[in-house]
Amino acid sequence: MSKAVRSHGFTALGPLHEAFARLSGLPALAAAFALGALSAVAFAPFHFSAVLVISFTGLVWMIDGARAQARWGRAVFLRGWAFGTGFFLISLHWTAMPFLVDPARTIWFIWMPLILLPAGMAIIWGAFTAMAGAFWSASPSRVFIFALFFALAEFARGHLFGGFPWNLPGTTWIPGGALSQAASLGGVYWLTLMTVFVMASPAALVDTRDARGIPLRVAPALVSVVALALGWAWGANRTEETSPLTDQAVVVMDAGVPQDKWDTLGPDPVLYEYLRMLTYPDSRPGDIVVWPEAAVPAYLLQDANALDAIAAYIGQRKLIAGTTRYELTTTDSRTYYNSLAVMDETVNQTGPLALYDKHRLVPFGELAAINFIPYGPQLSGMLPPTVQRLAADGFRPGAGATAIDTGGLPAFVALICYEGLFPEISRGVNLTDRAQWMVLISNDAWFGRGMGPAQHYAQNRYRAIETGLPLVRAANRGTSGIVDGYGREIMRTIPAETAPEGWSTSYGRARLPVAAEVTLFQSRFGAALFWISLCLFALLAFATWRR
Repeated sequence: MSKAVRSHGFTALGPLHEAFARLSGLPALAAAFALGALSAVAFAPFHFSAVLVISFTGLVWMIDGARAQARWGRAVFLRGWAFGTGFFLISLHWTAMPFLVDPARTIWFIWMPLILLPAGMAIIWGAFTAMAGAFWSASPSRVFIFALFFALAEFARGHLFGGFPWNLPGTTWIPGGALSQAASLGGVYWLTLMTVFVMASPAALVDTRDARGIPLRVAPALVSVVALALGWAWGANRTEETSPLTDQAVVVMDAGVPQDKWDTLGPDPVLYEYLRMLTYPDSRPGDIVVWPEAAVPAYLLQDANALDAIAAYIGQRKLIAGTTRYELTTTDSRTYYNSLAVMDETVNQTGPLALYDKHRLVPFGELAAINFIPYGPQLSGMLPPTVQRLAADGFRPGAGATAIDTGGLPAFVALICYEGLFPEISRGVNLTDRAQWMVLISNDAWFGRGMGPAQHYAQNRYRAIETGLPLVRAANRGTSGIVDGYGREIMRTIPAETAPEGWSTSYGRARLPVAAEVTLFQSRFGAALFWISLCLFALLAFATWRR
């Protein structure tokens, strides 16, 4: 790194810019790592969004210095990679928790979530940062370039190898708040593009050009301030009134079984707890009852005794429950599915009213490593088993997302756990037949009690904002409740009476909100807004390049 980097623009920021830009070698990587790690608190459960101003501005200034090196491509890549590694390690540290549930089987593979996952995903950030470096300029255009390529990196992260769009920068805003409403316009990827630009815009106040031009340096920050003000005003107006409620009541239940006890308890104590909650006096005929993903540690639809008990207790209500199920093949082997079933009092006689099989499966958890890692069968002795036990060889993906309409309850979009991360799933279902609500079931007990469940819940609420559909969420040891079509929490379950010791049993009942108006994101223009904005950013970068 050349020590000749000199800062110009706002003199008060000059020393700080030079300090970042002049870093090289391990100190540069350590600083980038620290900035990325700091970014983790911008997301749930903290939502300290302003720290992204520090982290993104610092990264841009570090790229300024790296771009001046003879081997700038390597230097820029490593800074972007280190930034991403710090971010993913801290914000996704909880992904190691499933490997601690049964340590005798999986502890040897804990390096995968703690080293391979953050370092691997950070390669995407490093690669796109290096691409941005190819178009870098000492002018304010670099802010547009940075936002453009960072947003592309996040889109790639959400789609490559099945996708893992966890903690996109657009989800830093508190869901249901004024600024989060922008997701209804162009989706969370578009909001990510806007967020990265806003947070990185202060970097343009200082650069390495020995030239006057304060107005041009101020322009990105000024545009960002105006955009934030307009976005907040529009979002506040959009959420000014409370959502009207339908006559349909929904009951959300969660036994709250600790994951380390789930496999050893057996189905009876867990099913008993759910049946006990079905006797609560506030529930009425016509209610819809929702249980979490894999609610009972059994193959519920193949358990005659469990179905008899459900039929006896459910009465004139409908039950939506998650369960592992299997189908026998012609060779008498079993094919397993992670499913959502709709049941009523005739389930023990005629089976479920509707069935949905999860089609986006979690690697290592639901999808066996040998089925998605190259040469998996040959490397089977070196690969970890699936962390869940009911389908030790993994699940088979379902046919795809769908709106479930049994005629006896409002049509809804079914989502199971991981699927709630993908905006294209909930949007795609509504392109043909508009559903009236969404149901998301999950088992957040895998994530521990820290950041993971809070992050998952926040991202699920963005699906409600994007579609305008209310969301009913039942999550084992996570946040369960009802969210309206603006992402606002209407009801959260509360601890149930006389819960078993160590369990987090919770219960709640409320009326389902009316769906909001169809959002712009549901239209073709809204879906294309991300790409239109990328083109606009490219034009703005060209217009301000080296000026």
